Amino acid sequence: MADIDQALARAYARRGPAESSGLPPPPHFAVEAPASPAGASASLDWPQTVRALEREHGDRFERLADALVAARDRQDLKVLLFTSCHRSEGRTTLVLTLARALARRPGRTLLVDADLSGPMLARLLGLRPRVGLDDVIEAGASTAGAVVDAPDDHLAVLPLRGPVARPRDFLGGPAWTTTFARLRRDYDLILVDGGPLFAGLSAPSLPRSIDAAVLVHNRALTGPRAVLRAREALEAGGIPLLGVAETFV
Repeated sequence: MADIDQALARAYARRGPAESSGLPPPPHFAVEAPASPAGASASLDWPQTVRALEREHGDRFERLADALVAARDRQDLKVLLFTSCHRSEGRTTLVLTLARALARRPGRTLLVDADLSGPMLARLLGLRPRVGLDDVIEAGASTAGAVVDAPDDHLAVLPLRGPVARPRDFLGGPAWTTTFARLRRDYDLILVDGGPLFAGLSAPSLPRSIDAAVLVHNRALTGPRAVLRAREALEAGGIPLLGVAETFV
C-alpha cells in the first residue's frame, strides 16, 4: 500500500475548494445536487481528486483492490475499517478511489460513512440523504431505506447525515451490531470510512463487527509513536490490522 503515497500527494495538490476543508459543514447545508430519497438510486458526483488518482495511478488501486478481494476470500475479511491517527491524512480519498476499483469486480460493494465527528462521504459524492446511518442506529430506520444505490457506478453508499453526539453509545449498542449483521448478509465487501482514532482527548471509540482495519498514515502529520498507539488501540479493540497505507511522503 505504500506506493499510493506519491499519487495521493500529487492529486491533493489539485483539490478544489469543496474538497479542501478538514471538516464538513453542518448537516443539510445546500449542495448543488438534488436531495437523494431514502433507498433510491442516484448518480455519484466523484471528486476531482479521486478521478485524478484513478486516471494517473489507477493500476496501483487495482492491485490494492485485488489484494483486498483475496483477503476476503482467503480469510473471510468482509467488513474493513479504514482509519487514521488524525484528520487530513488522505483516508477518505483513498477509500473513495479504492471503492471505484472494487466496483469493477464481481460482487456487491458497500461504502459506509462512520466518521462520527466529521462525516464527508455524502457531501463529497454530491448526495443529500434524507435518511442515513444515524437514523438507522438511533431511530430504528430501515437499513434498506438508508442505503443509496448507485447502479451506474456498481456501488452502494450508506451515508451519515451529521455528526453523532455520543459516539461510544452509537458504536457500542445492539443496533450497530444488528445493522452490520444485515449488511454482511446483503453485500460482498463493506468499506467503512471510520474517521480518525485520536480526535480530541478521549480514548478511541472503535466499532464492533469489523473484520480488519487499514491504517492510513501521513508521515508529515503522524510520527511512529502515534502509529504504534494506533496499532495498540486496534489490537485492544479486537480489530486485526490488515496493513498501513502511506500517503503524502
